Amino acid sequence: MQKVLNEDNIFLTHELALVAALVAWNYPIVGLQKGEDRKVTFSFPNSPQLQEAIQAFWSNTKAVLPIRYFDALRMIKSRIYSEV
Repeated sequence: MQKVLNEDNIFLTHELALVAALVAWNYPIVGLQKGEDRKVTFSFPNSPQLQEAIQAFWSNTKAVLPIRYFDALRMIKSRIYSEV
């Protein structure tokens, strides 16, 4: 799931790999919500730059440093499991 909530201009996704890449590229997570289906939905402030980064992720045209990606993934998982 990926969508933009126009009223708050927030981008939502539950794609963990995308979230880790965005965090590694310094896009801040502004919220996360755990669903009943055990999926976590992450919120980002939407912007044209964010949309370009998302497109670059899916088209595999923007690199991310492996250590930054790993650190982002570790931080995201920590937030998932610490917020009950």
